[in-house]
Amino acid sequence: MKAFIPIVILLFNTAILLGQNNYGTPKENQIPTKLQNLPKQIIVNNFPDKIDAVKIEDRYYWKHTTSILCKTDIIQIIEFGAYLFYNNQWNLRQTYNLKELDKKFNTKKQQLKLGQPYTWHNNWRTDTKLFGGWAMWYFIGITSSGQKICGYQKINTTANLLN
Repeated sequence: MKAFIPIVILLFNTAILLGQNNYGTPKENQIPTKLQNLPKQIIVNNFPDKIDAVKIEDRYYWKHTTSILCKTDIIQIIEFGAYLFYNNQWNLRQTYNLKELDKKFNTKKQQLKLGQPYTWHNNWRTDTKLFGGWAMWYFIGITSSGQKICGYQKINTTANLLN
């Protein structure tokens, strides 16, 4: 019986460790290949940038907003989406239909006016499991002179539960 208790504790702790997801943390300058050679001129801001979960009924929600702004030119967005960080690299989660930019960020014809902030207020991650991880919102656009530019910002969703 004395040997049985430590074995049960060991198996229980192993099950807990295997059940937790740890997707790693990106290095400060680690960005997707698609964005590496593009000038970063679109400002992307996630608020908050570290998000704890709240539980509502049987789901977890990581509630945040995402804002975009360009201070240098009028920008025509040609692509936007999100990456997730796992396997020590950024992996494309989704590229959105451009019309979604108008719906989510309240732009007109996917255009960013000079100095005008655009915000997606309810840009929430949701899941039935509580786990943390890193994501990155990205935007690729064209300036009025035809230069291809980008903007991106990492976001840290935690496994901390607020309620």
